Amino acid sequence: MPAILSMNPGGDLTTLGDRARERTLDLLERAALHFGKPMPRVEIRFDLGGRAAGQARFRNGRPPLIRYNGDLLARNGERFLAQTVPHEAAHVVVFALHPWGTRPHGPEWRAVMALFGAEARRCHEYDTDHLPGRRLRRFEYRCGCRRHLLTSIRHNRALRGQRYLCRRCGQTLIPVDRP
Repeated sequence: MPAILSMNPGGDLTTLGDRARERTLDLLERAALHFGKPMPRVEIRFDLGGRAAGQARFRNGRPPLIRYNGDLLARNGERFLAQTVPHEAAHVVVFALHPWGTRPHGPEWRAVMALFGAEARRCHEYDTDHLPGRRLRRFEYRCGCRRHLLTSIRHNRALRGQRYLCRRCGQTLIPVDRP
């Protein structure tokens, strides 16, 4: 990650990476006090590439890993600290409180985002035109009420037997034959 210097509220020069790390740990501490439960120690890296801004990973027997996209942090500074850092920290909090499963951006996650004073948005809106990224092919599927576009990843899983259901009507998605 580029060592972009910025002014912190105290007037000292720090890197944005230091500020992101500090904010992540502060949010986890705030959640620990609020919920009365210690939060796990986390490993924080700035090595995420592509168009994703952040990623929280949970590994058996090891501390949770939060990966941030250093390029997006450098280009979006304060917005990144205000939105992406709480987003990923909230995933760690939800996992600590509900280790056996919740929806990734479900009501538990949204409640933690509210505690952090951040907007509960699933995706960022940073400009990523300058970044390399994977462009997935889309395949058309249908159910009883509409058409859906599945990525090549889900399409290949469907070909191997994975079933996908429409959230609106509950029917199994079936591929649309292409001429």
